[in-house]
Amino acid sequence: MRTNINGAKRRDIWLSGAAVALCVSIAGHASAQETEVDSAQDNVGVAEIVVTAQKRSENLQDVPISITAVTSDALESRGVRSVAEISNFAPNVQLESSAPINSSSQILTGFIRGIGQNDVSSSLEPGVGVYLDGVILARSIGANVDLLDIERIEILKGPQGTLFGRNTIGGAISIVTRDPAEEFAFRGETTYGSRDRFELRGTVDVPIADTLRSQFSFSTRSQKGYQKIIPFPGDTGVTDEYNFGIIPRNKDNRRGSTDSYVFRGKLLWEASPDLTFKIAGDYAKSKEQSSPISLVATDTDPLAPAPTYAAVYNTCISAPGLLFDPGGPLAFLGPICGPRGGGVPGAAPLPGLAGYNFANPTPRLVFGDQFITDDIDTTYGNGGNLSDVETWSVTGVIDYRLSDDIALKSTTGYRKVNALLANDLDGSPIMIGTTLAQVAEKQFSQELQLTIDAFDNRLKSVVGAYYFYEKNFNLENAYLSEGLGQFFGPYRNTNRSYAVYTHNSFNITDALSITLGGRYTKDKKVFEAGQSDLNLSLLKLGLFALGQLPDPTDPTRLYPLGVQRDTYNNFSMRVGAEYKITDRIMVYASYAEAFKSGGYTTRLSIPTPGNVPPQFGPEEAKTYEVGLKSQFLDRRLQLNLAAFSTDYTDLQVTVVRGISPFIENAGEARIRGFEAELQAVPIERVRLSASLGYVDAKYRKLDPDVSFGLNNAFVNTPKWSASAAADIDLFDAAGGMITVHGDYSYKSNQARDVVNTPLLFSGDKNLVGANIRWTRDDKALELVAGVQNLTNDRHIVTGTQVDAIGATTVTWSRPREYYLTARVRF
Repeated sequence: MRTNINGAKRRDIWLSGAAVALCVSIAGHASAQETEVDSAQDNVGVAEIVVTAQKRSENLQDVPISITAVTSDALESRGVRSVAEISNFAPNVQLESSAPINSSSQILTGFIRGIGQNDVSSSLEPGVGVYLDGVILARSIGANVDLLDIERIEILKGPQGTLFGRNTIGGAISIVTRDPAEEFAFRGETTYGSRDRFELRGTVDVPIADTLRSQFSFSTRSQKGYQKIIPFPGDTGVTDEYNFGIIPRNKDNRRGSTDSYVFRGKLLWEASPDLTFKIAGDYAKSKEQSSPISLVATDTDPLAPAPTYAAVYNTCISAPGLLFDPGGPLAFLGPICGPRGGGVPGAAPLPGLAGYNFANPTPRLVFGDQFITDDIDTTYGNGGNLSDVETWSVTGVIDYRLSDDIALKSTTGYRKVNALLANDLDGSPIMIGTTLAQVAEKQFSQELQLTIDAFDNRLKSVVGAYYFYEKNFNLENAYLSEGLGQFFGPYRNTNRSYAVYTHNSFNITDALSITLGGRYTKDKKVFEAGQSDLNLSLLKLGLFALGQLPDPTDPTRLYPLGVQRDTYNNFSMRVGAEYKITDRIMVYASYAEAFKSGGYTTRLSIPTPGNVPPQFGPEEAKTYEVGLKSQFLDRRLQLNLAAFSTDYTDLQVTVVRGISPFIENAGEARIRGFEAELQAVPIERVRLSASLGYVDAKYRKLDPDVSFGLNNAFVNTPKWSASAAADIDLFDAAGGMITVHGDYSYKSNQARDVVNTPLLFSGDKNLVGANIRWTRDDKALELVAGVQNLTNDRHIVTGTQVDAIGATTVTWSRPREYYLTARVRF
């Protein structure tokens, strides 16, 4: 195995010659023209978007960071309802509303420029930070929030370690909700569509006094699942006698449904011209089916060097003579197939976990390729099928202007997440692989931020302090091969993080400015786990001896005993320079750092050497970036470019030791690429947008025991991404305007797991959406008819391949869907 893939130790600083040449060419052409001035046609140009990417309100075009900023109007025109859908038109951004093993539409797995996290285990940290009104959503479960009454979304690309802190190594997603209006207003909409899709949304602004305003919003969504569970011919249901009493199943015989509701409220009090209080709260509840599951391959060879649970199951029900023949090739399987009960020998079986004897002559189905259906929208998988997620949060913000040049801001956030997820990993009517996960998480954060403008506004400075506390309890159970394996996986985390930071921009001249920022972070973690093999399946198979177990009094226990305490320290910095060629053309260069915190592997199937908990350390990213922010033709054309090169070290990757997946710091990588985003309003009634992204991610070093297949492709990282959209006001009709919208999104083939399982590559993604709408002249009424995924493009959005199970399954994207929407405003 190669340990240095590119054979070079020199630093790659890829400030693309082509990108720099393009920037210079465009800038030079523009500087030769007269300085642009606003004209009477300014309202025709590209709308200005104000962002807070640098912890202060600024025009998007003045911020030296690659940002995709999306307004609520843009989301409405595309019919976008959740965060995950934004990646369709954000270059080099990959967001999915599901994940391997644990399946739920409320999960958000985020990757930006090849960096993120595909596993939602609470022992791992996300690589892309998601923020709601300035408060981080620490866990992937519950992070795919409903975009109810938002003002905008900012996707910041590249490390954001100085201003946003830990776990923004790939970037940050900032969701900003709308503040209460000064006058009474109501906005409501209803949608009906394919598979009985029904949505009802509403927002009301209620002024209470001249200085006190309130806002209340709600949303409810429901839709039938797009995959049908069909009966397998000859299935008598005998396998249901085992364990389904504790594995939630959906009675609608479908997977992939939507059934959720959200409430949000906000109160804003302007106590004085210099002092403002804001408090917001939200509650969200979803009880849905799991994502669809399609079986694509099986592994049932009992004589393989490491036979899968599926192979052992088939042998147990079909070859008893070989099992109990002392001299036979399968005699080693005899102990696992005999009578047994769950829990510790000699103790009472745990509720619902008592197994049955495979020597029982009752006929049972053999697991194999016969469960692979010809239709991706049907499955024989009738096992775990539940996504029950509940979240609520409260946020308080105090803004106090101490003087014309100094302001203090306090942001306090509290959030709770409770989730129960049951998933079928085998796509068959047999329980070959079923998972049950429970999450109970609560978090608290406090941030103090001082903004300073000095030296006639030449210095813009932000100084801040941050505290974060999180406590969560997790249960990750796996039930394999009708009870042959019963893994019970509880663990707890307590995380504390402290940070101080500063970010400074200084204008050396009217055109040239420099940026300097830094952040010091200290993470303190407390961790305890207790994974057990309740059926002693691997001990019976002889994969280890009793003497290797961590607790001699409990042979089911696999995880090392004790409470683990760790501290991680990090200093991240950002330096940069920006030059304004004209008022509307800026070029910049920057260097930025960030880190993702360390942790522990929780899913053990054999004891660790010396019974030491399997720990992994933080990973780090250092990015060099050059970019261009530009507007031309009286703001009718806006073009933003960025090229980057990232040194990615101490990668947290999955390494299989025996049959156990461990997370280890086992690699280094170099990632480079570019992004281009264009907005254009060539004439008053036409609005155009387009984007293009390219990522070249390569491992430079890998642990000798790590193999990611022939491709060595990064997970969830398409090499190419592109999009285009157009809104055209066609003509006036019935006191309103007829507008058509069309959009196209492309993502090239990408790996859906770290080890590059061939069957889990997504295939190229080509999505087309379109709608036609009529909007009354006073905006009081709008009617929309649309279609999503017009060409019925189907691609793999996630998948699971676990060597020990013997089943490879995938989740396919949603089919073509039609919808009708009516909106009212007054």
